[in-house]
Amino acid sequence: MHKTQYFQTNDKNELLGLISTIFNTSHDGLAICDRNGYVLLYNQAYLQLTGVSADILDHYSFIQQLDMEIVSDSSAVKAIQTKKIYSTAIDYGNGRKTINTATPVLDENRELLYVVGNVRDITELNQLQRELEETRQINVEFQKALEQIQNGSDSNEQLVYRSGIMHRIVSLAQRFAKNDSPLLLLGESGVGKDVLANYIHTQSGLGGELVKINCGAIPDHLLESELFGYEKGAFTGANHAKEGLFELADGGTIFLDEIGDLPYPLQVKLLNVLQDGKIRRLGGKNVRRVQMRIIAATNSDLEAMVEQKRFRQDLYYRLNVLSITIPPLRERREDIPALVFYYLKKMEQKYEQEKRIDPEALETLTHYDWPGNIRELKNVVERTYHMCENGKIKVDQLPASIQSSNKASLPVNIEQFDAPMPLKEAVQRFEKEYIHRMLAQTKTMQECADLLKVNISTLVRKKRDAK
Repeated sequence: MHKTQYFQTNDKNELLGLISTIFNTSHDGLAICDRNGYVLLYNQAYLQLTGVSADILDHYSFIQQLDMEIVSDSSAVKAIQTKKIYSTAIDYGNGRKTINTATPVLDENRELLYVVGNVRDITELNQLQRELEETRQINVEFQKALEQIQNGSDSNEQLVYRSGIMHRIVSLAQRFAKNDSPLLLLGESGVGKDVLANYIHTQSGLGGELVKINCGAIPDHLLESELFGYEKGAFTGANHAKEGLFELADGGTIFLDEIGDLPYPLQVKLLNVLQDGKIRRLGGKNVRRVQMRIIAATNSDLEAMVEQKRFRQDLYYRLNVLSITIPPLRERREDIPALVFYYLKKMEQKYEQEKRIDPEALETLTHYDWPGNIRELKNVVERTYHMCENGKIKVDQLPASIQSSNKASLPVNIEQFDAPMPLKEAVQRFEKEYIHRMLAQTKTMQECADLLKVNISTLVRKKRDAK
């Protein structure tokens, strides 16, 4: 310890009182033990940071605490064993992560007298580092999305993802693309089956076009003529011959979306096309050979439809040679930020006005279940882009259903409020008390964040604001 000219006292009691005050007011945890590891002195910060009770410190040495697995590691024990300064990172059961440094105090014969331990909290530093890493990852996805936009004019031709499950699906699609067998794409409405179909066609290297048709969007009596085409005079109004979509897809791919809505009589004709590779126009006599890749997609349970005699079993097996199931957004939430940035950038390019999204709003979107999947997300981004003010999308500009989704499951105890108060104040008070209660019921910050369904960085911030 160094003294300046301004420190005039020689009173040992005054000096001891000053050191004691410094010891007790330190934000770092301090603990001093003897050569056997028995604790001599410790401050309140040590109790708070480690979560080790005063009763334990008063009765058990650091060596005993380690043997009893009260703590996972001990820098003091290492310093006792080696007589050298030792530092290590320790995760405590209360969710705190600390850097513990133990400094041995030796006499003139280099015999150990004491060990001085210092515990420094790095929990929030770690959370900030994680948040920075998350931001970097999101920025990487944003740059990927930006490159995709710059390299293509149609957003429907782009695959935007960052989740592991979508990486595996895209890898599977790449392998299937080189195969000319029929492919069945399954998944809820709006998950991007048409986007994946386009990707598979592009990867296939086929020289022909990708021809798309929604089997549920065309009336039954017109669907056959659209698929197979017709000759002049085949029916009233057929004043000229017309190629069908099967012919247009010759040498390429035909994408039959909502195949579950294909009328039962047409299912037989589609099966014949799959087996023979031949078609005949309505009203025609000539048979035409077509060579095309067939990709079908549906959000229906085709197996159940087969059991109900609404879908032909033989056609189902013929279509289901290869299949890919695309999971809904709620099962791949890592993709949500990348998709938000992608569609936001599309809007910025279209309207030449840059806008940003508030981190809290992005987190709210990430935790929403998206029953309409990517289609719903795209519509929400477009809506909030036009509604936001000052160039920043905030939580209160999101649809009410999304705002309320994260709060719907929270239990509310009205009796905790003694008197009427403004709604904002009541919500803040409830949130503060609820966070304190959940922190008390969980062992770590991460466990609490998982239960509350928020990022741990958000929980750290809210906990700090609630103090």
